[in-house]
Amino acid sequence: MAPRPSPHVYRRLLGYVRPHRLLLAAGLGASLVAAAATSTYAWLVGPLLRAVLTGGPVELAGVKLPGERLLGVLPLMVVGVAVLKAGANYLQGGWMQRLGQRVMADLRASLYARLLAWPPAFFERQHSGELLTRFTADVPLVEFSVTQALSSYVRDGLQILALLVTCLLIDAKLFLLTFVVMPLTVLPVRAFTRSLKKVAQRSQTSLGALTALTAEQLQTLPVVRAYGAGPRALARFEAEAARYLGEMRRSLLLRGAYSPTVELMGMVGVAVAVAWGARAISVDPSLSGRLLSFITATLLLYQPVKSLSGTLSQVVTGLVGAERLFALADQPVPPDEGDDAPPLTQALTLSGLRATYPDGREALRGVDLTVPAGARVALVGASGAGKTTLFSVLLGFLPPSGGTVSWDGVPLSRLKPSRVRERLAWVPQEPVLFSGSVRHNVLLGRPDASDADLWEALRLAHAEDFVRALPGGLDEPVGERGARLSGGQRQRLALARAFLRQPSVLLLDEPTSALDAQSEAAVGAGLATLMKGRTVLVIAHRLSTVRDADLIVVLDAGRVVEAGTHAELSTRGGRYAQLLGEGAVAA
Repeated sequence: MAPRPSPHVYRRLLGYVRPHRLLLAAGLGASLVAAAATSTYAWLVGPLLRAVLTGGPVELAGVKLPGERLLGVLPLMVVGVAVLKAGANYLQGGWMQRLGQRVMADLRASLYARLLAWPPAFFERQHSGELLTRFTADVPLVEFSVTQALSSYVRDGLQILALLVTCLLIDAKLFLLTFVVMPLTVLPVRAFTRSLKKVAQRSQTSLGALTALTAEQLQTLPVVRAYGAGPRALARFEAEAARYLGEMRRSLLLRGAYSPTVELMGMVGVAVAVAWGARAISVDPSLSGRLLSFITATLLLYQPVKSLSGTLSQVVTGLVGAERLFALADQPVPPDEGDDAPPLTQALTLSGLRATYPDGREALRGVDLTVPAGARVALVGASGAGKTTLFSVLLGFLPPSGGTVSWDGVPLSRLKPSRVRERLAWVPQEPVLFSGSVRHNVLLGRPDASDADLWEALRLAHAEDFVRALPGGLDEPVGERGARLSGGQRQRLALARAFLRQPSVLLLDEPTSALDAQSEAAVGAGLATLMKGRTVLVIAHRLSTVRDADLIVVLDAGRVVEAGTHAELSTRGGRYAQLLGEGAVAA
């Protein structure tokens, strides 16, 4: 059985309304005026029609008035009430829509803030396409629940209540007889709601799978085409699309049957009122005006009841979307608390460091290492030795499962993670650029930097010449993931970002290994400048990088198996010499 949304989901969603209480109060006030106008309109229609049809005196608010006098006054009153209702509905719609949009803006911002706070390990467990569906498909559903639905609940709910009170005041007996069928509408409402929750849950899950598949195939399209796997990819997509279409078909059938069922039961109530009223008028013709007002009020109930019933089916789907969003929002976020982290002046010390991934894989098994401030340390080892994991621990992406990391003798667990990261600059092997301008990408290192600082960072990274040659200079778009730039240009912008940050500790994941000789020379010159006077940990695959290191640390299966200089290790005949022989450390 598919899980059903918690009854507290909508209450939690409405918690985002509290900061905008004034807008809510204004919308409620306008809704009350519109509801009162609707009831007054229904109250006036009966006497007006009786005056037109009979020309005799009519009782209005307990006072008998001549028919000819009412014929001059009542039409103006009806028009005035209609104008008042239209104005109130206009204001109510505008205020409630504005309220809904502000609530959704707050919800989006809070969810995105949570997304930015999650560690990379979280995204390894979640497909990016599924997460994208939460923001592109679930958020609009929730938006309807807050904007359209909240407005409809307030407006239509108050109008229904006002008209029911009007019917009760006009004739209590007729009210009880007519609306005896109303409690029976609860049965189909409950049945439809229960079914819609299940179908909405399945359809949103299916849409998430479809989006995830689409995103994956778009990212791997060159491989798909190179291996002629297009027909298989299309068949897989069509099968997933068919599953989603089937769920949506069931959802649409349920929604289509819901409103007619409620309308049918409403019409039964109107028929009962007309039948009973006709008999009553045959006995006492003076009841005709009251009957006309009663039937008018009953018919006016049709539109808000229909609107509210249609809204309810949409709200059920929106609540499923809200539950999926709140499931994301409730994912634990590592706390960003602790003391300040000053620049490293003594040493970065790892003592018995252990690290385990969420799936249970132990990547580091008791690493002991001391990195003196200002030293250049190269990490070497075969793939899976734990080099990248060590960087993840230092960056705060993966919490240690044992041992300690000390910053000038202070455990990292006592320091604020964001402040530690401010002292670090990480240059990965594959540069990460965003689909903005050169300025936007480099300023990621220090958002408050001036243009002079930007150009100086670009000069030090040997990127100034090619940036000045771009048509837009600093404001030139780089394309999605930097697609409009070459690999060497992208990497030099990543170096400029690190220069601008002015880090205390530099983490390099061999940023030149994937470059051609010319690009490697330019990036290498920038790296040499960047490393001067800084504490450097570099994941090394090039002999040139290893040879210049103050200390080479050899990792194997999550442990330090050797440490020393290139001259010492190459003649020792240990694991390092073996890596040299295997070509794992290339010339």
